[in-house]
Parts: sequence; structure tokens; C-alpha cells
Amino acid sequence: AMSQLIEKTDQLDLFVADIIDIAPKSDLHSMEYPIFAISSKPDTDVFRYENAAGNWLEIIPSVNGRATIHDKDLLLYCFGQIAEALNRGKSVTRRLKITAYDYLVSTNRNTDGRSYAAITDTLARLRGTTFKSNIGNTENKKGEVFGLIDSGTTVTDKNGRLDYIEVVLSEHLFASITNHRILTYNRDYFKLRSPYDRRMYELCRKHCGNQTYWEIGLETLYGKFGVKSELREFRRKIKALVQDQSIPDYFIEYKTAAETGTVEKIQVFQDKTAFLRDQQSNSTE
Repeated sequence: AMSQLIEKTDQLDLFVADIIDIAPKSDLHSMEYPIFAISSKPDTDVFRYENAAGNWLEIIPSVNGRATIHDKDLLLYCFGQIAEALNRGKSVTRRLKITAYDYLVSTNRNTDGRSYAAITDTLARLRGTTFKSNIGNTENKKGEVFGLIDSGTTVTDKNGRLDYIEVVLSEHLFASITNHRILTYNRDYFKLRSPYDRRMYELCRKHCGNQTYWEIGLETLYGKFGVKSELREFRRKIKALVQDQSIPDYFIEYKTAAETGTVEKIQVFQDKTAFLRDQQSNSTE
């Protein structure tokens, strides 16, 4: 009788996630907190984040290193597939079958052998990174331990080429989607190579959203990025990001403490095109 009580993962129906041209989506939790590594160098150190409200998050990587913001693309793709299937009235589960080729093309990757091989590394980091947190649990201050995916499998065709990926999302993540705690990303997000640009876009999307304006102190922003570099180095990276303005949908400005009268800040304007237009007309007057 014991065996009947155990929910086996292989009893989860397989959701064939093959809708073409979906919009990427993210859970709100990983947009707000620095869950993914910004550095592309393997990072095996435990990382702790705590904000002023007493919300803390501890990230415990495996020997493969902490899941990176580029690894997150696989989750953005999965969430997009699930959300679109739900919109179409299809039944979904947290066990997804994904076409490797479509995933690579959708996320603006190459389709060479190296890109296929990298999927296995992504699965290992997503599977191996563990989180401890009191977030969403503040009233009793107890800690929760969770992961991103329960398992990941790559299946090759008869020529040994990667054909599809099977991913079992963690219940923690799957609940975010089914409770609609998700937001849609601009597809151009996948064209952003720099992890700094990507993290900045996520924070703008979450906090500015469709409002016209959002601002944040540079030190607070630094905390939300969860980087290990000095604040000085972070400031340099942010100024370069402001110089480039490569982030879709948002125009970003950097202001010194002298300019704001309080602390150094990042100001975000939602209508990027209008803002660039204003700047041009001001410079031609």
C-alpha cells in the first residue's frame, strides 16, 4: 500500500510544450530577488541577500556553480509555453517536453553543437542550485528550502543530435505560474548579451512596468543585482549601461547624489521612444 501513496514524477502527465512563437514570461520572485548569478564565471560560493524589510534569501550552488541569468532563459521559455497553453484552455503539468531547436532559436542562441551541449550544463546548474528563504513566510519567520527544477533530461535523435528536453519544474515555480504571479518580457530581452542589461531590464519590468517613471537608489539597486564586485565597479557598469541604452522599452538615467540632493539614483522612464525623441528635440532647439 505504501507505494500507492507516493506521487511518482513519472506519473505526472507529460505536457508537450510545442507552441511556436511564444512570449517569454518570468515569475515575480526571481525578478525581485537576485536568484540568478550575474557573472558568467562559475560561482560555487553560498550567497546571502537580505533587504531592509528583513526578507532574506540564501543561494547554495552545487559544484557546477550557481544558475546564471542566461540559464534562466530555459525557465522563461517554459513559463511562456505554460501560460500560452493555459490561455488556449489546454491542460498543463510541471513536466514539460521542449523541442531543443525551438528553444535555441526562440532564445536567440546559435544552433551549433556547442549550443546544444550547453543545454546540459544549464540543466545541471538549474537542478543543482538550492535556495533557503523566509520570503512569503514573514509572519512566522520560518525558512523554506526550494529548487528551480526537480529534474532535466536531454533526449537525442538517432544521429546523436539533441532532439528534445524534458524538464520537471519545481512545485515552487509551477505555483507562481498557476497563481498568475508572472509577467511577460519583451522578446528582445534574449538579444541582450550583458547579464547587467538583463538584470536591469527585469527590475525595470517589475518595478516600472507600465508606469511612466520609477527611481531607485544606486546602493539598493546594487543589493538587488546580487553581484560580488565592489560598489565602485558596479557604478561603472551601470554608467556604461546608461551610456548604451540597449535595454528594450525603458530609458535609464544615472544621477549623482549632488544632482538628486539625497543619494545617487537610477531613474527609469517607461516610454523609451518618446524620451529619445524629447532628447533629440531639446538638442536641436
